[in-house]
Amino acid sequence: MNAYTTHFKVCTFNLFNYLLPPNAFYESENIYTQPKWEKKERWIGEQLSSLAPDIIGFQEVFSPQALEKLTRQHDLPHFVTVSEPGIESHHVYDKPVVALASRFPVISANAVDVDSSIIDALKLQPDFKFSRPPIRAEIQIEGFGSVLVYVAHLKSKRSRLEPQLTGDEDAFSSISESVSAQVHGSWASTIQRGTEATLIYQDIIAQMRLRERPVMVLGDLNDTMESPVLQSLVGGQNIDRLDGKYVSGMAIGDQRAIQRFSLFDAFELQDRIKPAQRKATHYFANRGSVLDYILLSKDFKADYDRSLACVSDYRVNDAHLINPHHETDAECSDHAPVTVEVEIRY
Repeated sequence: MNAYTTHFKVCTFNLFNYLLPPNAFYESENIYTQPKWEKKERWIGEQLSSLAPDIIGFQEVFSPQALEKLTRQHDLPHFVTVSEPGIESHHVYDKPVVALASRFPVISANAVDVDSSIIDALKLQPDFKFSRPPIRAEIQIEGFGSVLVYVAHLKSKRSRLEPQLTGDEDAFSSISESVSAQVHGSWASTIQRGTEATLIYQDIIAQMRLRERPVMVLGDLNDTMESPVLQSLVGGQNIDRLDGKYVSGMAIGDQRAIQRFSLFDAFELQDRIKPAQRKATHYFANRGSVLDYILLSKDFKADYDRSLACVSDYRVNDAHLINPHHETDAECSDHAPVTVEVEIRY
């Protein structure tokens, strides 16, 4: 019997500027030397060996061909991307892509489209685009069936408007303009991130209407799940009232229907680690936060009366963030990969 018929592992992994030299990321001087690139490749390879994922979503990929070659060396023969890295000029890349690798066959893979009806309803510019087009892939898992897997990297909190202090004006005027631009730009990024989350959820709903299948979302969401910006991604999970009725007072059948259109943080679906012990996946100014998530449909929720599987393990590989060693971690990621083990029910 194949081991995958009882368990499989899924992972999300932000690689942090994965770009084969002599190309540069964002600025012309940001080029890995060959020794540094080899260290980065070796570090990622060691992570893949340790994680041993069956399905993995990647973010910050500038060199998908190099990554495909690396993942094939770690028993992940199926690899897909749905967009091309963006080039600002010559050898300087400014727009990474997301990627998906799998031990299981990938039946189809497409970019998530921008639903114009949502853009109209939100009164946004009609030319709205994802900052990094998400992947929607259908994967056939042996012993389990077809699963929809989304790989996402939502817009960061970095301000979209960042003018530099010129020194040509008085300090008060220059600083006031920069502060104003920072505030406005941060809000623009929030709108972008929230709209991207809403569009992904809308795509999930549309796919479920076509044919209901278990769903996974693997991603660097650049926000905490408690943020109102990401609440649209979990759908009906946090809805108290629907059509004027309290959900808690609805018939079990109606409550079950709401859960069909909900996603759940994989961490909340396991009981081994207490909430207070949850590890951060990213640190900024020595402050940790959880930005990397695996979201799962009700099919993986143990107390759902028709669940197909449950989360048996949740793991954050954060040693390189909390206790880095220069020799091995000099070219590591600034994020910790998150892995979830799923146990299939029979």
